[in-house]
Amino acid sequence: MELQNRRRVGILIRIALILGTFVFVGVWILRRVPKPPENVSVQREAPTAATLGPGDLQIISTDGTIDVILAGDKVMGGLSPATVAKVRAEMEKSKAKDSSGFGGMIAGIVTSSVASAIGTHVTYPLSEVKEVIFEGGRLVFVTKSGERKDLGNVKIDDTKAPVRFSKEDGERFVAAVVARKEKLGIP
Repeated sequence: MELQNRRRVGILIRIALILGTFVFVGVWILRRVPKPPENVSVQREAPTAATLGPGDLQIISTDGTIDVILAGDKVMGGLSPATVAKVRAEMEKSKAKDSSGFGGMIAGIVTSSVASAIGTHVTYPLSEVKEVIFEGGRLVFVTKSGERKDLGNVKIDDTKAPVRFSKEDGERFVAAVVARKEKLGIP
């Protein structure tokens, strides 16, 4: 009887050590994974230029790949309509090639899913933006916490390049943000 109790205690200790290891590793991983930014959301489809209201503004990067939109009390950024159309057209061509059998069915489902999400825009509330600065062809968003964020780089033909806007567009966007914040009473 004592030998059986020792075995049970040994098994329980092993289980406790294994569970403890999983908890330790899980906590370690959770602390290493970056937390998503607060107040940032994703909008499936951005408003088109035709649906923008008075004072709203859409500007497109100099290479035509990215757009930034001021719409109401939000700032949005994502792929430009031309880039979205180009990617969708390329996906349709690829889909036409792989249309037979089970593999073609799976490829069609994946292509449709990706094509429907390709126009997604990141949305940030204007109330969280302290100021927008246009410097060196780039839009820099300064948050209420003082953090500086820009749109980063875009990969075009295997070359990473910073997202740049024309001087006129950048200055118009900054002025539109200032005017909108004043209109909404946002400091």
